[in-house]
Amino acid sequence: MAQDVTELLGALYENLMEAKVDKSPSEVVISNDNAETYYIVEREVYEDSLKQLGYEVVVSDGE
Repeated sequence: MAQDVTELLGALYENLMEAKVDKSPSEVVISNDNAETYYIVEREVYEDSLKQLGYEVVVSDGE
């Protein structure tokens, strides 16, 4: 059964700086709506599911 995308995304951020501050070094910040909203996810979750749904990495892991 497919997993609900909202379960994968977690908390929504409307400010990139807030998302950058809250993420851990192993996480990435992603967006799929012209960078109006952001989500923090693990790199594996992005690669395995969210990349195929059109989400793009805005802040890479380690940044």
